[in-house]
Amino acid sequence: MKIFPCTVTLLTLALAGCGGGGSSSGTAVPSTPAVSAAQKSYESVALSGNGGLHYLTGSLGYSSSSSGVLSINPGSSFYTDDSSIPQSPANGPQPVSVAYTSAAKTLPLPTLSGGARYLINGTVYVAAFPAQAQVSYSGNNVLESYLATDGKTVIRAFLGTSYTSTALSGLISSSPAELFSGSLLGLITNTINGASLYNQQASWQPGSAYLKVVRQYSGDTLFVGDCGVATTGPNITPCSTTVAALEGWFPRVSTTDGVTYQLGDGQIVTLAGVRAWVANTALKTAVPQYRVYYQSNGAIYSGLLTKDGTPLQTSALGSSTAQNFYIFLNNAALQSVKSALNF
Repeated sequence: MKIFPCTVTLLTLALAGCGGGGSSSGTAVPSTPAVSAAQKSYESVALSGNGGLHYLTGSLGYSSSSSGVLSINPGSSFYTDDSSIPQSPANGPQPVSVAYTSAAKTLPLPTLSGGARYLINGTVYVAAFPAQAQVSYSGNNVLESYLATDGKTVIRAFLGTSYTSTALSGLISSSPAELFSGSLLGLITNTINGASLYNQQASWQPGSAYLKVVRQYSGDTLFVGDCGVATTGPNITPCSTTVAALEGWFPRVSTTDGVTYQLGDGQIVTLAGVRAWVANTALKTAVPQYRVYYQSNGAIYSGLLTKDGTPLQTSALGSSTAQNFYIFLNNAALQSVKSALNF
């Protein structure tokens, strides 16, 4: 079964008191919504007026001639997932603007697609692509809610609990190690036959910074997908139309997971509006997920559950070790990287 899982909160307003006696005719001063330190750090980059968030992604294949001339292989990509909000979510939920931009002038954007599907209250919804989302504040945290193609159903949500901004100055090559190991900026640090993918004497532009973000899933999230013939849209391929109840589905060999599941290897619960069997043991994925089989309309379907509170993690560059943070560049840092590239 192939599932596409697939990279960015309401405050109680502090009302200003109005002083004076009963006979005062002074004009009340409008209150200013309070924001936490984490929310201030988020806004320092995420607001459109501050340039927005830029997440580097892609893959590079390259070679070098005998004279040391670099050649980037066809199919390579190096681009950013760009997002921003128009104003502070302290003023209410804000829509997220999303775009994709090649960071390398010689490389086109790859063909991008979405189509991840989720089960909500017994109904399959397809994620909007490009992503449609809104950001609101929840206590001291930042809540990102992603929507289905209907533009209103929340299919998954992330709660950001930590936002740390680090200023960048001096040579790009002398930047903090976590910037290279914790983001795909590390792709350009490789050399071949002594040739570098970027100008190692290039410096960060004034105002450059990166934002280190720690997030977790808000609410149980059930990804669903085809159990056989690949489809798109909300009508997914069931695993069986002859077995109606979960108890009759086991034992079940999952070639995808490399496991033979027994009924006792999981628990039968009500999940996302359906009767579902959820495995007791998480799969070995960067973000822990649990195999799910569920019954609906006389058929058995398959999915993956990410539990509420699960940290968003990704594999560190060049390692199978998961890291629990994501790194976003601000606009000045992104422009610095673009100017420094040798391809």
